[in-house]
Amino acid sequence: MQRKLLLACTGGTLLLMSLLGAATAIESRAQSTDDIPHVTGAWAIQNARIVQEPGRVIERGTIIVRDGVIEAVGRNVTIPWDASTIDGDSVTVVAGFIDALSHAGIPEPGRPDNPAPVPDRSNPPPERAGIQPHVDVRDLMDPSDKSVDAYRKLGFTAAHVVPHGGMLPGSGAVALLHSTSMRYGGPTDLFLQFEGARGVYPGTPMGIMAKVRQLYRESERRLAIESMYADNPSGLSRPPQDPVHEAFFPVARQEQALLVFTSDALEIHRALDLRDALGFRLKLAGLSGGFDAVPVLRDAGVPLAVTLAFPEKSDWMKEIEDDSLMSMLEAFEVDPDLRTPTYRDIEAERRNLEIRQLRSRQQYVGMPALFEQEGLAFAFTTYGMKTRDIMPNLRAMVDAGLSTDAALAALTTHAAAFAGVSATQGRIAEGYMANLTLVKGDLFSDDMKVVRVFVDGTPVNYENQ
Repeated sequence: MQRKLLLACTGGTLLLMSLLGAATAIESRAQSTDDIPHVTGAWAIQNARIVQEPGRVIERGTIIVRDGVIEAVGRNVTIPWDASTIDGDSVTVVAGFIDALSHAGIPEPGRPDNPAPVPDRSNPPPERAGIQPHVDVRDLMDPSDKSVDAYRKLGFTAAHVVPHGGMLPGSGAVALLHSTSMRYGGPTDLFLQFEGARGVYPGTPMGIMAKVRQLYRESERRLAIESMYADNPSGLSRPPQDPVHEAFFPVARQEQALLVFTSDALEIHRALDLRDALGFRLKLAGLSGGFDAVPVLRDAGVPLAVTLAFPEKSDWMKEIEDDSLMSMLEAFEVDPDLRTPTYRDIEAERRNLEIRQLRSRQQYVGMPALFEQEGLAFAFTTYGMKTRDIMPNLRAMVDAGLSTDAALAALTTHAAAFAGVSATQGRIAEGYMANLTLVKGDLFSDDMKVVRVFVDGTPVNYENQ
């Protein structure tokens, strides 16, 4: 009897040990598999090179993420028992990139090739004129749009997005590049671009400026009427309700900025002229050709977002290696007075034209480096770009003299400031949102590869893609 009891106890012990071993193995596999839900939402990235912000680096440090928030960061951090671990050996961790102005996750609506005619082209309906400032981009966010994953693969975890459209397509907002929910906070800025309407007023830059003045002044007047009515409505007619003018109320009250996209130096001056005339808060984005407006931008003191786009290479440039193109710039000077008296001098004129084209393009590529040299803080925007051009263009700008720290700041700390989220994004620090980008290779080099991102604490693995 005692022998049978001993065998039964021994067998039960072995069964219990087997079950515990199986459970441990299952738990171990779950901790190393990204697609299995994590009850605690805790992660530990250990032994990584951590760039908390430009100029602040922790070698072989640890980051603890819990429920979407950075819980701890440092060299001597205790890893919680319930955290899933990621080996950060040979990995650099930076704050998730932020696009200062983008259409990421905002599907482009179809547009008719031939818009319907209107009775009065000088006074078309607002939507026909591209005037829809009341549109809220948050209602247009689509996490399933293919651009969301395309941006994440480049290291972006958030973007300041605006609607597609004409001169006043709507208000912007910060979007998290999450696969299920993109909304983060309320509307940010009212978006304006010098995009004229086809066949109706306002169709020219001067018409756009006149229309903005008219809308803003009328919005100020209506805001004053509403304030009077709210103080004492007795004897007053109810103020008119108009979503177009009401969308300007936060700008008129200095609660929101007017975010203006500019595509050349002249548009920069036009945006600043509007600001000076009307008194609204201004943010400038795009700034293509801004190398001709550096003193003006320095004096303006407004937030800046520089486009990562620049002119494509001419066909003849594509046939020459970049090093050889740079050698041409050093070896030849542009002769502004060169003329071709005979056909024998055509080759000299051709070479002079090529150098002019090359120098002109190089001004655009080198503009961020110039801004850094002149002490202008700026974020980066990919507005209107194809995602495949973003990183090659950024690398070209770094090769043209932009420092790695300035490039990183333009995608993190300065981008967060531009978008108004500096309190929660743009740095790796305790209490900040767990938006992280993990890369192998040197930052912004040809061999840099994004291997994983965290968006609001949710990891997305690109190691094998």
